[in-house]
Amino acid sequence: MHPTYDPATTPVLDDQVMAQLLDLDDGETGLLTEMFELYQQDMPQRLDALDEATRRGNLVGIAETAHAIKGAASTMGIPRARALAACLEAAGRKSELTPEEMGRVVAQLREAYLESVEALSQFLASRG
Repeated sequence: MHPTYDPATTPVLDDQVMAQLLDLDDGETGLLTEMFELYQQDMPQRLDALDEATRRGNLVGIAETAHAIKGAASTMGIPRARALAACLEAAGRKSELTPEEMGRVVAQLREAYLESVEALSQFLASRG
């Protein structure tokens, strides 16, 4: 597993990023809501592409797709997904993990995505 990821200590959402995203919209949730909708549209396709690249052993595809997911997770303030995507990106570039290990990390990333959707939904609901 990637050394910067510990599910017990890595939060689902980054409070500082959430505050920054709200500040960009003068405390309103319109921008964050729009970004969240795009995230929900985009991520399932990227996760499916990551699954496919992992099944095929396509290390370049794994690294490139994981890099894109890492960027999206960073922008959205989702440290768990970001850390897992970083792990997969590094593994794809350096062949650090076995195909089975990569498959497990992809499954954890999919779970982190689902957690993030729930957490972002709750965060936005709490803001009105």
